[in-house]
Amino acid sequence: MVDWQGGWQQLMMRSIFLASVCLLTLLVSPCLIRAAERPNVLLIVADDVGYSDLGCYGGEIDTPNLDRLAAEGIRFSEFHVNPMCTVTRTSLMTGHTHCQSDEYRRSIPVASLLKDAGYSTSLSGKWHQPKNPLDAGFESFYGFLGGAIDSWTGKEGSRHAIQTDREKPRPVEQGWYSSDAFTNRTIQDIDRAKQANKPFFAFLAFNAPHTPLHAPRANVEKYYQRYQAGWQTLRQNRYQRLKTMGMIDDRYVMTEPDGEVRRWEELPAKIQKQEARRMAAYAGMLDRLDWNVGRLLQHLSDEGLRENTMVIFMADNGGAYNNGDIRTYNQQIPWQAGSNAFVSNGWGYLKNTPFRWYKSCAQEGGVSVPLIIHWPQTLASQSGQIRHQRLHVTDLYPTLLELAHANYPAVDGDRDLEPLYGQSILPLLRDPEIDELGIHDEMFWAFNQTGKGLTRGHWKISSISDGPWRLYDIHKDPAESRDLARERPDVLREMSATWFKFAKERTAMPTSWRSPLKPYQEGWGFHRARMVMPGYVRAVPAMAATNVSVQTDLTFHFAEPIRFANSKGKTLRLYEASEVEHPIWEADPAPGDPAEGSRSICFSDLPELKSNTTYFALADPGWITIGGHPAGPLNDGAYWYRFRTGMGEDVSEK
Repeated sequence: MVDWQGGWQQLMMRSIFLASVCLLTLLVSPCLIRAAERPNVLLIVADDVGYSDLGCYGGEIDTPNLDRLAAEGIRFSEFHVNPMCTVTRTSLMTGHTHCQSDEYRRSIPVASLLKDAGYSTSLSGKWHQPKNPLDAGFESFYGFLGGAIDSWTGKEGSRHAIQTDREKPRPVEQGWYSSDAFTNRTIQDIDRAKQANKPFFAFLAFNAPHTPLHAPRANVEKYYQRYQAGWQTLRQNRYQRLKTMGMIDDRYVMTEPDGEVRRWEELPAKIQKQEARRMAAYAGMLDRLDWNVGRLLQHLSDEGLRENTMVIFMADNGGAYNNGDIRTYNQQIPWQAGSNAFVSNGWGYLKNTPFRWYKSCAQEGGVSVPLIIHWPQTLASQSGQIRHQRLHVTDLYPTLLELAHANYPAVDGDRDLEPLYGQSILPLLRDPEIDELGIHDEMFWAFNQTGKGLTRGHWKISSISDGPWRLYDIHKDPAESRDLARERPDVLREMSATWFKFAKERTAMPTSWRSPLKPYQEGWGFHRARMVMPGYVRAVPAMAATNVSVQTDLTFHFAEPIRFANSKGKTLRLYEASEVEHPIWEADPAPGDPAEGSRSICFSDLPELKSNTTYFALADPGWITIGGHPAGPLNDGAYWYRFRTGMGEDVSEK
C-alpha cells in the first residue's frame, strides 16, 4: 500500500526546500530567474556608413557577412539616427535626444539597467560620451574615449588613446589594427559572459570607416578600378539596385547635387584616378570591418550562442566626407600609419543614395542609415524581410529593456528622469503589418547650426546652416526632392512652432542652437568656411550655389570690420574644377583697399565664366583679417568655397 501521507510530507518538504532555494536565488540575484529566456545582445555600430554602402543596401562594396546577416534577419528601410556620431550615441545610451539628456543629467544609461538585470555588459571601441563607459554601467571597456583615432597607431592626434577600463592610454603593439583589435576584445567579452553563465550585452563600436581611412593594402587595392566610373554613375547604379531589392520605390526621386559636388565628367583624368583611389580606401576599410563581423558570427556559432543572440548592426550617422588639402591627396596612403586618407563630398553624395547631403545635417542623407537585426531563435521565419516602418535610434533603448525584462524608472536617486523618447520595436518584429507610424512618429533633430529638423506624420522640416526651413511631404517624397515651404506656409508655421517649443521646453541645448533662423540660405560648406574665417556671414554667390550667372561678381560679408595688414602676397584665387593648376582669377588686397574697415568686400573684376561649370576658391592663410583675426586657408578640402554656373544670363544675388 502506498504511503500517501508520507509521500505528501516528502513532497511538501521538497517543495519547501525548492522554494527556499528560489527565494535565496531571488535575494542573491533576482535577475537570473528568467535569464535562460532572455537573449544575448551584440550591438555593432559602424562609424559614418552611408545608407547605401552595404551590398544588402544596394552598394558595390563587398560586405558578404553583413549581407548574410541581412539574408537571415530583417532589414529596415526607414531607420533614422541623429546628424552626428556623438549625438546618436547619446540617444542610443539614454533613449533621449542628445539635448534632452543634457550630458546624462536627465538620463540613466541603458547599460546600467542591463547590468542590474543580470547582463554582462562590455564595450569595445569608440565611446565619445561623457566620462568613462564604466561610469555608464559597462563592466569592461577597451578602446578610446574620443571621436576618432589612427587605426594603425591607436593615437588621437599625437596622443595615445587606447586604454583598458580606467587605465592610462598606452601604445599599441606592432601590427595592431583597430577593427581587428576591437573585434578580438568583443570575442573575449562574450567568452567571459558565457563562462559566468550570464546573458551578455556586448557593444562593439568600430572606429571604421571614420577618417582617417586606414585599411590593409589588399583590402584597398581591389577597389581601384571599381570606382573609375565616378560618383554619378555609381549613384544611379545603387538607386536601381535599391529599387530592385524593394528597399525603395518610385516615390524616391533622385536629385542633382548642389554646387559643392563637382561633376565627374568635368574632372581631369588624373583627378578622376586620384578620386577613385580615395574612395577605394573607404571601401577597403568597410570591407575589413565586414570581415571582422564574419569572425564574430562564426564565433557565436562555434560557441552555440547563435540562436539566442540578437545581433543589431547600424551606423551612427549618414555618410561623410572629410576633405583635407587639395595639395596633399596623393600623399595619403591608407595602409601607412600616420596618413590622413579621406573622401571628397562627391563620394559622400554616393554613400547616401538616394538622399541628398551628408553627416551633420538633418536632411535624410545625414540621418537615414542601415539597420539589420538578426535573431535566429525568433526571426528565422522572417529571414530576408524588409520593414518600412519609421524608426529612430531612441527606439533601441526600450527594446533592450524589454528583452532584458527590465523597467525604466521615473527617478534615479534624487534625480527625475526624462521620459523615454522612443518605443520598443519588438511589436514590429512580431507583426510586420504594424502601421508605418505605429512605433515612432515624431523625430526631433538639433546639432549645432548645421542640422535642425522635425518630422510629424507625413511632414518634415529641416534647416541647413541656420537657413530657412525647408518643408517636405515625406510620405509622397521621401527623398526630399521638392521643397513645399512656399506652397504650405500653414504647415511650416505649425512645424516650426513645434520645433522651437520642444527645443525650449524639453531640452537643455545652448541658446545659440535655437536662435531664429536666417532669412537667406548659405549652402553646404558654410559651417566649414566659418571655422577659418571668423565672423564670416555669407558670400555671393552663396556657398554651393547653382545656376550662377557667368557674369557674376564675388562678394564676402562679415560680422566684423576687415583689414589687409600683413597680407601682401597672400592671395585669393578662383579655379575651374577642370583646371586645378592655374587660377582663372586672383586677388591680393592690400592695406588701403577701399573695403578696409567695412564688413564686406566685392570683387567685380572676375572674367566671364563658362556655363555649367564648377568653380572653387583657394586662399592663403592671412589673406584677410576679420575683427583683428587673420583668416585661415581655403584649400578646397576641409575648408572650401565652391559654386556652379548655369546656362543662361540669370544674375546672381548681389
